[in-house]
Amino acid sequence: MIELVNLRKEYDEVVAVRDVSLKIAEGEIFGLIGPNGAGKTTLIRMTCGLLNPTWGTVRVNGIDVHAEPERAQQYIGYLSDFFNLYDDLKVWEYLDYFAHAYKMNEAEIPARIDALIAEMGLEVKRDAMIRGLSRGMRQRLGIARAIIHRPKLVLLDEPASGLDPKARFELKETLRKVRNGGATVVVSSHILPDLEDFCTSIGVMERGDMVRSGTIQAITLAEAPQRAIRVAWIGDGLAKMESVLGADARVSSLALEVRGGTFRFSGSDQALADLLQRAVTAGVAITSFSEVKQTVEELYMKISHNQVM
Repeated sequence: MIELVNLRKEYDEVVAVRDVSLKIAEGEIFGLIGPNGAGKTTLIRMTCGLLNPTWGTVRVNGIDVHAEPERAQQYIGYLSDFFNLYDDLKVWEYLDYFAHAYKMNEAEIPARIDALIAEMGLEVKRDAMIRGLSRGMRQRLGIARAIIHRPKLVLLDEPASGLDPKARFELKETLRKVRNGGATVVVSSHILPDLEDFCTSIGVMERGDMVRSGTIQAITLAEAPQRAIRVAWIGDGLAKMESVLGADARVSSLALEVRGGTFRFSGSDQALADLLQRAVTAGVAITSFSEVKQTVEELYMKISHNQVM
């Protein structure tokens, strides 16, 4: 869906984005993470065509965004970090205005507005003036504006900024709906917990460089080939567990106590299942056995050079 090739943006002596090459597949929710000033906003603005690169190419759905901007825009929806709404319009009027701005088919606009208002949970605000909307409702309306023309790519710059915890949770659910509707979503944030259990892949930016990108699973594996396992049991199982785990060469960093502990394991899922079975057969009454997943924040701290958010 998106292909960036050697994308670079310079401002005099400052390199805001340095030779970034990246591919994001259709149907991904891609989290662009990094500290303020890392180049996230500049990268997004070049991707959607608002900012010309010093050099490099951006392709969306196979179209060169900067060579064919008008053609590319039909596939792109964009919401900036600080976006403006027209306070003197009603919610439905605002969407109607942008539907016409995107040159949608006139006959399709009323039904599209109705469907989008329902999808975004704005039914009770349909005829409300925008000036009276809460921060969360304004965010929903901004996203509705960005996707009213059914773009294949939705770019959101710091959409969770200023939202309370409930509104941030609702934002995640909204963007899942957008992805399930057939769009690829790119969302930037420096608030890493906002991306937890949400993005399918991430890109880490620092000082204009794309330090690492890929699926969360692939990056986790690259950073920690041995996964962390937590186990707990009842009864007198310590000696038996030590015997089972100590006999397996794929086990390391063994840290067991009377009723449980952790270790690292480098084998496959099947090998891990076999290990669990050997412990049970040895007479260990296991009550829990699970992988300790790394959070996005933990991944960032491992990858980051300056480790400052």
